[in-house]
Amino acid sequence: MKYKLLVVYLMFCATNLYGQTYEYLGLLKLPDSSLIPYRLDFKETNGMIKGYSYTDLNGQHETKAAIVGRYDDKENLMEFREVDIIYTKSDIKQLDFCNVYFTGNMRRLNGRSEIEGTFKGYYDDLTSCIDGQLVMTAAEKIQKRTDKFQKRVNRMDRIADSVKQKINMDKMFNRYAKNDLKGGERLNIFWKEEYLKLIIWDDGEVDGDQIDLTINGNKILSAYSPVAKKKELELTLIDAVNTISLKAISLGRKPPNTAKIQLMKKNGEIIDLASNLQLGEAVTFVFYKEKPKVKK
Repeated sequence: MKYKLLVVYLMFCATNLYGQTYEYLGLLKLPDSSLIPYRLDFKETNGMIKGYSYTDLNGQHETKAAIVGRYDDKENLMEFREVDIIYTKSDIKQLDFCNVYFTGNMRRLNGRSEIEGTFKGYYDDLTSCIDGQLVMTAAEKIQKRTDKFQKRVNRMDRIADSVKQKINMDKMFNRYAKNDLKGGERLNIFWKEEYLKLIIWDDGEVDGDQIDLTINGNKILSAYSPVAKKKELELTLIDAVNTISLKAISLGRKPPNTAKIQLMKKNGEIIDLASNLQLGEAVTFVFYKEKPKVKK
């Protein structure tokens, strides 16, 4: 009994010391009633919030930003703001970034709670850009509802099998999955250091896909077939702007050409990515040591 109590106590201390991780999915609602998918992954430690936001997931303007904030469990109040862009699919030469500053209500910070409130948008120089509403639900709660609804659909005799196949809640839920890069897409990454560890592997069925990988026009992998074991490449980003291209040169036995990719900094911080390409397609990663200045 004493041993069990000790284990519970140590788990409680570890949770308070290192914080608990939360994941929320929802939408940004703009004044013109347009809706933008929005995701939060963060840790809460003694009322302080630190993590990441993902805007327009798997869309043309998918953007990942670092967030900081606080949660007051007595006042049921949550506040956070986006402080630094990690990457974006947007054309950074034409678009400045409107950072979200959110204040709203949250009854309890757990796997079943919801976040609701208003946000204000500001450029880096704190000039106002756009305001709106934010509504989010814990990912765990959404997944449970999704699974329950899918099971109910599958049990219905009145619905034809062809219709059941179209009602795929997993695909709807996967709209919030992070970083699935398709042919022709370009990911602009803000990366201040020279060191980069690029890790690539096949996390599914190894079927003989082949890729070429180049950095600044120089080929570093030729006709490489990703396997289950992770391949690690330590690279040096010398230029102010560095470009890495991944091109599908073979689809293997089961198209499309897919791979998992991680970009790791010296401190262990990681960007998780995945590619999904047809023959001859490529994705491009552009690393900026400084954020380009853009006129609004």
